[in-house]
Amino acid sequence: MQASVALVALALGYKVFADAHKEKEGLKLLGQVIGLVVMLGAVLFLLCGAAKCMYNSQCPMMSKSACPFTAKSACPMGVASDSAK
Repeated sequence: MQASVALVALALGYKVFADAHKEKEGLKLLGQVIGLVVMLGAVLFLLCGAAKCMYNSQCPMMSKSACPFTAKSACPMGVASDSAK
């Protein structure tokens, strides 16, 4: 769920950045800065979430609680997680 929200924020940040290109000079710079900040925040959130998911588990693709890659089942890499036991 959190990953999908971050991807939506990334898309909206890009839209703001792209739409700012059409504006006049003052609003153009402001829109581009806001778009970049939103996009960078979303990318950092995605990277931190992926790192946390991989760090908190024995499987490199699944966390102990609920990794966004799978649904509380056995690890796709062949190692059973704690939540599946």
